[in-house]
Amino acid sequence: MLTVIVLWLLAVAWLVANGMFAEKPSPQYRRRRTLVAWMFLGGCTGALAGLAGPGFSLAGSIVGAAAAGFVARSLVDVRKPDPGAETTTP
Repeated sequence: MLTVIVLWLLAVAWLVANGMFAEKPSPQYRRRRTLVAWMFLGGCTGALAGLAGPGFSLAGSIVGAAAAGFVARSLVDVRKPDPGAETTTP
């Protein structure tokens, strides 16, 4: 039951990130949406692996989500502003 709660929280986090990206399509929100999607898939995979192994699906979902988040951070590009671009911050 706790595994389902963890996966639902990840799904709700993705919905929030997707709504923020739809409202303002910036690279920051796109990256956040991608990271949460990877974490959800990692959590699902970890839960299945936990059930197939010793039966610890909650621990598997948390470890899978964390591992997928770390992998996704290295794969998702971060767009940095051009060195010659003007900034509009005060």
